[in-house]
Amino acid sequence: MPDHAVALTHFDKAAAAVEAWLDGPGAAFATRTRQLDPRRKAASWDIELQHAAHGRQRISIYITRDFPATPPQVRFDKSLCLILPHIEEDGRFCHGVEAVPADFADPIEAMKEVLRRLGAFWASSHDPAWVVNEFQRESLSYWFRFCLQQKSVRGAPGASSIRICLTELEGAAEGRVAAYFKKDQKARSDLMVATVGEADPHGLAVRHEWAQGTLARGAALFVPLPVNQAWAPQNWPRTLDQLEHLVAQATDQTLSVKQWLENNQEKSKAFLVVLVQGKTCYGYLVYPPPVKHVMEATIFPMPLDRVDANWALARDYGIDVLELRRKRRVLVLGCGSLGTPVVELLARGGFGELHLVDKEFFSSENVARHLLGAKDISAAKSHELAKRIRQQVPGIALKAYRAPAIDWIHDQCKPGAYDMVVDCTGESTVRTALAYLRQKSLGPCVVAHAWMEPFCAAAHVVLLQPGDDWPATDPRDKVNVARWPNDTRVQLPACNAGFHPYGAADVFQAAGFVAERLLAAIDGKVSQSVVCSWVRSATFFEQLGVDVQLGPLVPSAVSGMDAVQTTRKYSDVFGNG
Repeated sequence: MPDHAVALTHFDKAAAAVEAWLDGPGAAFATRTRQLDPRRKAASWDIELQHAAHGRQRISIYITRDFPATPPQVRFDKSLCLILPHIEEDGRFCHGVEAVPADFADPIEAMKEVLRRLGAFWASSHDPAWVVNEFQRESLSYWFRFCLQQKSVRGAPGASSIRICLTELEGAAEGRVAAYFKKDQKARSDLMVATVGEADPHGLAVRHEWAQGTLARGAALFVPLPVNQAWAPQNWPRTLDQLEHLVAQATDQTLSVKQWLENNQEKSKAFLVVLVQGKTCYGYLVYPPPVKHVMEATIFPMPLDRVDANWALARDYGIDVLELRRKRRVLVLGCGSLGTPVVELLARGGFGELHLVDKEFFSSENVARHLLGAKDISAAKSHELAKRIRQQVPGIALKAYRAPAIDWIHDQCKPGAYDMVVDCTGESTVRTALAYLRQKSLGPCVVAHAWMEPFCAAAHVVLLQPGDDWPATDPRDKVNVARWPNDTRVQLPACNAGFHPYGAADVFQAAGFVAERLLAAIDGKVSQSVVCSWVRSATFFEQLGVDVQLGPLVPSAVSGMDAVQTTRKYSDVFGNG
């Protein structure tokens, strides 16, 4: 090989094979594109196809420079977007073929698969019923393209983003809108938030820190559409009269968009119509005419972001479980490195109400192992954690108390107040006190004790059903998987100021383990009292350099990163207590 020769890469060889095939046997149906678009294309061919409804169409099929890592691409005339399904706004055909490792060995087969998909699509597209069904099946994707298409025709609508908090609708319902305008944007808002009924959208925006700019109030109208109603691009309103007709039809002629506009025009600055089919939402911004009875109101189709808890926490899946969790009130004692991520995981799991109790303020040395960070230094842990979750997680109620756990339980708790009490303090005195205070202050709820062994070598959660108490002798050693020296902490020059060196990557594993067991208990999947343990391998313990005696639950493994999970019956661990 000459010194100046450059070896062909796998990508070059794959492209050359496809080019030879399409320029050879494939020339019967494909012709090299004369003017190559330089954007990422390595080679391109034109194919002409005949359509009963749309006449002769020229389709471009091309390979990119990273072929076959990226499959061959197909492009139609972009005017067919929203006329035929699976054609994007730039004309690209969504063929659904994904690259596989075998494409490097047989790149021609990758091209043939794309051509087969194209042929099947083209044959099906002659059937109007198939076209409508495909649009209906992925209606939300096409709605986004419709909004972009209308934006290019009509100009930018009056909002950059619209977020809606959807609730169950028994019929058409009015709602409220909060719109936020920056100083230099008099006609276009950065964000609109809409809620059903009398719920305050501004309060929702303030909670989640969306309320940026000058507030303007508006009105919303939520209209359910029948699930079996055809909903494809040809059905989507483009004028106020078409929207009026659609809403009247969906409400048995009982509701008029024009009348709703008239009724609210004096007190509202923004108008939003939300069409709801199933749980999928489609929005129209409506602008009253500048001159009544002379000019027509205009409408802009808009994509909507649902921000209600059903969507944000479950994507409308498994709502029965979410509804049950929403009715649960949980008390968490301790907002330290373990308790804090446990609380966040429970919140994102959909619990309706969490009460947090911790007596301490956050300090800088905990940044590496805690959800809170530098901006929270010197703040009360429980209050800052509640603030964080309230901002990040929709639909949850939180109360925070800065108080010693035992005092707060003794003074504030009453039987029946909580469905579960979770002790994440890791303190012997708290475990013992809860055993004595259970009947007087907690009643028949699940009590869970969670803690970690030194260095985050193991984590445990003891789930106690009503009737079982933590033994008053605090036999933690019966749960722990290792016997440790009296003090394994790294000492600091202060009273009781030592620490175990572990980080967020360690404790978050433990928190996930604990939260999973708590969720199972609250969901009714755990019917008896159990001791659950997450245990790292013997290799991990050996690497600590500490004189520790391992118990039988510690697994043998080559890697210190391995761990096991195990569940023991309460009676097997504690016997009679």
